[in-house]
This record gives sequence, C-alpha cells and structure tokens, in this order.
Amino acid sequence: MSDTALGRRSRRTSPALSALARLIENTGASARSSSVFGDPVVAEGATVVPVARVTALTMMGGGSSRIPAAGGDGAGGTGFVRVRPAGFLMLDREGPRYRPIRQPASLLVIPLAVVAAATATRIVGVSLREARRRRALATMEKAHEEKRSD
Repeated sequence: MSDTALGRRSRRTSPALSALARLIENTGASARSSSVFGDPVVAEGATVVPVARVTALTMMGGGSSRIPAAGGDGAGGTGFVRVRPAGFLMLDREGPRYRPIRQPASLLVIPLAVVAAATATRIVGVSLREARRRRALATMEKAHEEKRSD
C-alpha cells in the first residue's frame, strides 16, 4: 500500500497518529467489491465483474502532550464500511455491458413513508374532530340539564 500524506506525516510525529493512519488505510483496503463478492468470473468466453456501492466512514482522534518528558500520547478511532451490490459488468464478444441489480425493497421506502404519514395525519385529524364533537355535545347536554333544573 502506498503511503498517504497523512500516513507519512503521522509516522514522523507519534505512534498514536501512525496507528490512526493505518486504520484509515485498512478501512479503505477492505472497502472493495471483491472483498464481499469475490473476483470476476470467467466462463464460456464471458467475464462477469461484480460492481458494488461502497460507503466508508472513519472516525478518529488523537493527541500528544506538549511536554516531551510527560510522554502523554493517545489516540482512538473506529471505522465502518458498508458494501452493497450495485450490478455487474458483462464482458463478452458483444462488448462491455452494465447490468444493474434492482433492489425493490429500497424503492418502496419513500412511497410507504408517504402513505404512513398520510394515514397518521388522517387518523389524528379524525380523532381530534371526534373529541371536539364529543366535548361540544357534552357542553350542550350540560347546558340543557341546567335549563331544566331552573
């Protein structure tokens, strides 16, 4: 793996920052489609290459003491990599072609959220209207009973 600017700089400054640079490099190295889906497959003159949608997040922090004799040096971090199938490339005599992998469940999220929000709004509206109607009816009955008792 090639050194990054952060990696070169952190190796000169402190072991803790060097460890954080390695964390970033290792997170990036694991964020490949082949680490999840395997290598391209060759069969009958065609090659299928998996294509992935990769999301990588690295959080870190570190510091060192300004006093050299104190030896205060520390760092910490974590990484998250999410690799999802996006499709595949088909390489054959006809040329390269990209075939997306459809994920119908993800396409339903927004419409279902809209339906749920509309339903919840309707339920709350009907409930409030009914509560107001009952309150008004109770007030009218109370006023009517007071008139009878007079």
